[in-house]
Amino acid sequence: MNILITGVTGFIGGHLVEALAKKHDYKIFCLVRNDKKARKLEHLGVKFIYADITQKHTLTKILRHNIDIIIHCAAYVGDNKDLLYKTNVLGTQNICELAQNLNVDRFIYLSSVSVISGNPDIPLIEDLPYKATSPYGESKIEAEKIILAFRQRGLKIVILRPCMVYGPDEPHLLKILLPLLKLRLLFTLDEGRKKLHLVYVENVVAVIMKSINSDNFLEGSFFVADEDVLTVKEILDIISKQIKAPCTWNMPSVFKPILFRIPGLGGKIRFFLKDRLYSNERLKETGFVWPHKIREVFPESIKTFMAKGKIK
Repeated sequence: MNILITGVTGFIGGHLVEALAKKHDYKIFCLVRNDKKARKLEHLGVKFIYADITQKHTLTKILRHNIDIIIHCAAYVGDNKDLLYKTNVLGTQNICELAQNLNVDRFIYLSSVSVISGNPDIPLIEDLPYKATSPYGESKIEAEKIILAFRQRGLKIVILRPCMVYGPDEPHLLKILLPLLKLRLLFTLDEGRKKLHLVYVENVVAVIMKSINSDNFLEGSFFVADEDVLTVKEILDIISKQIKAPCTWNMPSVFKPILFRIPGLGGKIRFFLKDRLYSNERLKETGFVWPHKIREVFPESIKTFMAKGKIK
């Protein structure tokens, strides 16, 4: 089986390529733009195709290959609205057209919980109306609409929506939290009681791999989150313990109105004052079994992150 993967130099895509490369019944084609970034995958014996999902003409070279499955992981996660549209919306349109021209057996799209995260429901479920809280989420909504249009045309599509992903080489969460905890600049509000649903990168990979051969994923969309969920305080305390820093301190509630008025900070604080829960029921119905538990792999992720010298 020939599988084409986009976003292979990213966090999730890189882990996915490593996992699939170990399967002898798969031949992996990696769509890449940057030769230097791709070198870290050379030892896996995968084939590189140099193209850009935002430049449709560069994708025509792929038509000469017999591709059975496309897994679309590529995305831009920054704040530049032009790049969000160009990569997440136009890029998805181009890859869908490629999939249709190749007549692939399956197209697996990595979306995001951000497409419905603006809804107040707890827990959130997949069938809620689109409602984003960021330009990134809005771009993923537009991308999903494109995906759904191609599904209606007959393309067999899997839509997976991971929540916040963690792991030893995750480029955002730990890189931000660890220095702040070390310097005692991070605090909780309301005792950190709100729940924050995360997902381990290898659990995401496991879901993607299961969806390759399971028809249970071909209708609707699926949240991808860990089986267990921790509170904000539990998450921060685990990190503090691993880096040998004091546990977080709680900011008295009387200061909340002041904090909310601080430009750039108020929105970030509010993020941690809402339960972030995602229903796992639909994923369970596919027969998926979580291979990793957060209380085991989250501490190990921090240890590995520290051992690599990412944070002094």
